[in-house]
Amino acid sequence: MNINDNFTKNPYIFGKPIYDKKNLYGRQDIVDRIKYNFNNGRKITLLHVQRRIGKTSLITCLPQFFTEEQNDFEFVTFSFQGYKREKIPQILNYLADDIASTIGELPKQVRETADSAYNFFNIFLPKIIDEYLSGKKLVLLLDEFDVLEEDETVKGNGRTLFDGLEKAVKEQEKLFAILVFGRPLKDMRYLETFLQKEGQKAIEVGLLNNEGTKNLIVKPAEETLKYEDGAIDAIWKLSAGHPSLTQLLCFCIFKYCREQGTDRVTRAHVYDDLVLDQAMEKGKALLKGFLVPLNENEKLFFYKVAKAGKRYKDSSSAGKLLVELGFLEEQDTGYKIKVELVRRWLEKYPPTTDNEKLQEENNSHGNNNFQEPHPIAKAISLVVPLLILFSLLGYSFFRIFNSLETKRS
Repeated sequence: MNINDNFTKNPYIFGKPIYDKKNLYGRQDIVDRIKYNFNNGRKITLLHVQRRIGKTSLITCLPQFFTEEQNDFEFVTFSFQGYKREKIPQILNYLADDIASTIGELPKQVRETADSAYNFFNIFLPKIIDEYLSGKKLVLLLDEFDVLEEDETVKGNGRTLFDGLEKAVKEQEKLFAILVFGRPLKDMRYLETFLQKEGQKAIEVGLLNNEGTKNLIVKPAEETLKYEDGAIDAIWKLSAGHPSLTQLLCFCIFKYCREQGTDRVTRAHVYDDLVLDQAMEKGKALLKGFLVPLNENEKLFFYKVAKAGKRYKDSSSAGKLLVELGFLEEQDTGYKIKVELVRRWLEKYPPTTDNEKLQEENNSHGNNNFQEPHPIAKAISLVVPLLILFSLLGYSFFRIFNSLETKRS
């Protein structure tokens, strides 16, 4: 395959989830740990996922890694996104819909047994597992579990649902659950308590290791591009193993090499301004996502660390939060941004503060509120001065005429 052919498809996937496990690189260790839990009687697995790290791709592909297990598991994927204000029975009703949809044909009377939290766990799930899965194990893959903790008006939703789930997996031998969340564990004490009781740790889904990053760089384009070791090292230093940003850089590098007519990637190509500028522009939404969970002070702190370059020494609580989110690393010499491309983007495009946004909105509204005068009003504004002018001229002419007539007399 020739990279100079404009019809050669860019093999790097950016801006959309990965749907095929063969394109998901560097996550085999996560899969292996989940399988270990399943095989050793650990019925509930907790996945702590950093923001903007390719979570959707992992969740989408995860069931595909279990097909070689003699088709022993039936996965049902459900997200709590959008349900933070719902009561537990209603949420479980939506989950029952997804279970029924995954299984296929389900008698109405069976589906209707999920009409309360108690019946969902004690009647509906046991019946599904015993009669409709042909001996398979049921895995509930529950995404955005921490959403249940966001609404202060509906307290205890997460704890209540987890207690019901924990009891159900103990009673149902073939029931497993994977809970996916992004908030720090300290914000959900009951999950911390569960892990301590079970002697487990949450599985951290974060940056790829060096080998996983190298595979993500090299394998998708191995038929068209050859990466020199210096180029791979440069991408590693820019992305730090962030899967989405690695894909972004490689996407832009592939495009650059095709335009330049070269099938060999060097370190100089990676650091070319055209590549980096395009990556920052194309990845704008992804990069802005790093700022979404931050307040104004935290954004400012993040920017200060970026501007400082190597290390930034400060005792602010904002630094601790950014470490918890996985955005910074803390050492004796101070804070450092983990991903160099993020640091460069922040330095080039400082975050807009809330006050600056308000000022921009006010200016925008001020400009929008200005309107052209009505045509009739414009005409009147022109005619009135003319009438006054003609009146003055007429009066002056009349005075002059009368003065001349007096002199003649």
